[in-house]
Amino acid sequence: MTEGILGVIACPMLEDELIYALSRDQEDKRVIVLDTPHCGSLRRKMDLKGVKYEVMDEWDFMNTDAGIDRSAYNIVIRMKSLALHSEPVVLKQMLEDDLVMLQGRVDAVALYYGMCGNAMWDVSKWAEGHVSYPVTVFRDSTGRVCDDCVGVTVGGLDGYRRLLKEFTGVMLFTPAVATNWLDFLSASDIARGVDLMGPGDRKENMRKLLHMCGYSSVVQIDNGYEDRGEFDAATKDFADYMGFNILQADQSFIDHGPAERIYAESKRSLDAAR
Repeated sequence: MTEGILGVIACPMLEDELIYALSRDQEDKRVIVLDTPHCGSLRRKMDLKGVKYEVMDEWDFMNTDAGIDRSAYNIVIRMKSLALHSEPVVLKQMLEDDLVMLQGRVDAVALYYGMCGNAMWDVSKWAEGHVSYPVTVFRDSTGRVCDDCVGVTVGGLDGYRRLLKEFTGVMLFTPAVATNWLDFLSASDIARGVDLMGPGDRKENMRKLLHMCGYSSVVQIDNGYEDRGEFDAATKDFADYMGFNILQADQSFIDHGPAERIYAESKRSLDAAR
């Protein structure tokens, strides 16, 4: 039986992978979602999937024992802003700070984040010298860190290269990106170009900039975690506004391996930490 507190630090772009793992795990567990400004989407999807959870005040978790029985299996989820991926240096520092902050509060951490510009950074190796508990990240079948949410969806670097070889110069949409496309693009490198365009409607300036950059299509990469109807509706909303074509990535690109490995390995790390 699994024992202890597994902390989860997650980006909204990878919350589907977390819900997928929680819904498949039949072991008894207490799932706690910390009440942060970024947990709304996660809670909505967990409700739809029938994943039982409770909400806890973040201050209570960080400053009291919060009534958590460490002899049982507990998962404490802290959702972060997806905007962090816009500044790789800031993302790296904030994740490191969060891991240090959780010292003594958790027995292991699963980091549901892509590295997003911090290529070759293995935060689990960093953690070995800075915190007393193990940290698990998304990895491909060879053990390489998955760099971002698309890489997680297609199984890592090799799958990403194959995807880009088939689809060059297009927008890449997983379901989570599609349902958050305005926030996602507003926090991307493209947003810097929008800022340089001066005053005006930000959404419209983004549309103009994407066309100036030669984008005309969006590729749907259906990882199978979310409702397809919601994915299609969100992608159509984007494509209609931008005047883009909608393309489909073949299902052979999809690889659930990274999502399955991070959860399984993080559970095993709890046993190792005891």
